[in-house]
Amino acid sequence: IQHHRGPDDLGLYIDERQKVGLGHNRLSIIDLSPAGHQPMSSHDGKLWIVFNGEIYNYLELRDRLGDYPYQSNTDTEVILAAYERWGESCVEQFVGMFAFAIWDAKQKQLFLARDRYGIKPIYYCTVGTSFLFASEIKALIEHPLMSPDICYEALNEYFTFQNVLTDKTLFDGVFLLKSGCTLIVN
Repeated sequence: IQHHRGPDDLGLYIDERQKVGLGHNRLSIIDLSPAGHQPMSSHDGKLWIVFNGEIYNYLELRDRLGDYPYQSNTDTEVILAAYERWGESCVEQFVGMFAFAIWDAKQKQLFLARDRYGIKPIYYCTVGTSFLFASEIKALIEHPLMSPDICYEALNEYFTFQNVLTDKTLFDGVFLLKSGCTLIVN
């Protein structure tokens, strides 16, 4: 867990049976109460979310999703309600800067999404049979089985263009979810 990312709260969700874990450090902005704790579950406990960013139109969406039994005043919970209603296409409704992951315990599926402009990052990799993701690469390379080798293709792009233009990063096997994209892991 990246302790420097959010000083207000620390949360973990572990499902040992399904071998899934989500961690989150919270910087409270919209709902400062404990109701905004993350990872946050849906009202029925079937969905779990970790979210970084802000959905600017969450109040409008909350009104449109009015029948959802909200437990907080957060944009995080609006994402859960929107995902329940519209599935993966929920991201088309969001105006904001965001990166989030939703674990669907019923479908046994992880859904990751990133805002259209790529303001909030999601890095990911596989290590053995494990899929890892985080908002910073250094959290991924801390994994005990990770061997952070240099990705020379990305390094060449960086030296050529002063940027890495693909989904590669300077670490071999670590990828950046592209702006405006989603990823499903089964």
